[in-house]
Amino acid sequence: MPDILGVVAGTPHIPALLLVGEDEEGLGRTSRAYRAIRRQIIDLTLPPGSSFTEASLARQWDISKTPVREALARLRRDGLVSALPRAGYVVSPITLQDTDDLCALRSMLSSEAAGAAARAGCPAPALDRLEELSKVPLALSTGEVGQEEGLRAGIEFEGIIAAFSGNHRLGKAVVDAIDELERVLRLAALIDPSIASPPGELAAIADRLRARDTGGAHHAMRERCDRVRRDVLRVLAKSTSVSQVHIQPPAPAPAKQPPNAAPRATAAARPKPRGA
Repeated sequence: MPDILGVVAGTPHIPALLLVGEDEEGLGRTSRAYRAIRRQIIDLTLPPGSSFTEASLARQWDISKTPVREALARLRRDGLVSALPRAGYVVSPITLQDTDDLCALRSMLSSEAAGAAARAGCPAPALDRLEELSKVPLALSTGEVGQEEGLRAGIEFEGIIAAFSGNHRLGKAVVDAIDELERVLRLAALIDPSIASPPGELAAIADRLRARDTGGAHHAMRERCDRVRRDVLRVLAKSTSVSQVHIQPPAPAPAKQPPNAAPRATAAARPKPRGA
């Protein structure tokens, strides 16, 4: 059974995890550096908050600093790194607010893609691959496969659906959101290894796609994404880095003036005493 690279051959939008180990022939030095550094950030080799320099990465990959600098400029636009004045770069943190925003965006995009793919109709090889991938959560729950294979199956599942949404920009947006979410999912799994897709969740989506049930596919995918959102936020919230942080009180609200009160004069605007 072909995987996503065979099922959706020709599409430029493949989740980054599924390109690991693929031939990079034809990619320029900057693109190779970008893919390599981004991969290290996503798989937590470069964890959130870690710092590095252009020179250290250039030595690691045995390339000049120019492609590294250009790759880091792209990663800054992606929001994955920030520049430190005269001190290199730091990997962007994972926060509850940003995670909530990302999960909400992914929910909207992936559910729309699922509905669109059901309406357009997925080819038989894609449906067969989705059905095969939908069995992985059960295999994970019984210990037949590991957590990495479970993560890869879920990402490939959504990547295939995005590719057959019939909307090039929507497909790209889904894949971009999935790539960002992978870093969050890996962190959540480190905190709580039991987090996983329940058996039957992917199968419900695959069944609706095969039946070309637009509303059903949209709803089933939305249910999955919302479940992931709840689980991830719950796990991240119990991390010691969150639970032990000092909670600041909210800033006091400014005092309200009566509706008809004249504005209070500032020191600069007050009339000076005569003779001053």
